[in-house]
Amino acid sequence: MMLYLVICIVMSHSLILSQDLSDIDQKLNDMQFNEAKVDLEKLNNQYPSNYEILTRLAIGHHYIGEQSYSSKIESDNTKIAYEYISEAYKLNNNDAQILKWYTVILGKTVENENLRTQIELSKKIERSALIVIEKLPKDEFCYNILGQWHFRLASLGPTSRRIASLIFSEPPKGSFKQAKYFLEQSMEINPSYIGTYYWLGMTYMKLDQYEKAKKVFEKGLDLERPFKREEEIFKKLKKELSRM
Repeated sequence: MMLYLVICIVMSHSLILSQDLSDIDQKLNDMQFNEAKVDLEKLNNQYPSNYEILTRLAIGHHYIGEQSYSSKIESDNTKIAYEYISEAYKLNNNDAQILKWYTVILGKTVENENLRTQIELSKKIERSALIVIEKLPKDEFCYNILGQWHFRLASLGPTSRRIASLIFSEPPKGSFKQAKYFLEQSMEINPSYIGTYYWLGMTYMKLDQYEKAKKVFEKGLDLERPFKREEEIFKKLKKELSRM
């Protein structure tokens, strides 16, 4: 009888948590990130070390940072997001969504790091992104990350390549053709993200495909820009078009 009661209590808590997470997912989808964060912090106190809660906390902080026009708020939230997703990853490193967000947020954290750190972490980001693509072949995030990864590495100058060769016996190598492949895949899955149009256009230019670049830049100008990052990319698109 006692065992039956324990099982009933556990199932009841599980159902309540499931409903709470479903409500929070709706808030995240509606871009109510601060409201979702408050709810998640309460749940995190009730259910510590729950990787589903930790992953959502990471997502919430990631997007709070993306929405902010303050570089400090963006940086602080990115650090918090990385702490949460790292904790979730330690608890369950086989979950595709956790690995996806770990890759996304790790990629964001290294943007402001020095070149040596960026190169040191580049192989880790590549490996994680490739695994996510295997697990989630219809998710555009990691295609985009790999496209940018190849573009940035292929664009490294001689000094940066020497630094890479000091860190790795076989330095990571990028290819504009591979960047093109991954970015085109990302755009096919999700044609509404302005960032893909910018990076794909820049890749086309590196491949001397200027007409394609111009068309992609022009299409990108018509897309929605819900976050600060998208506004910055919009300005870059206009700048590139003005040069053509």
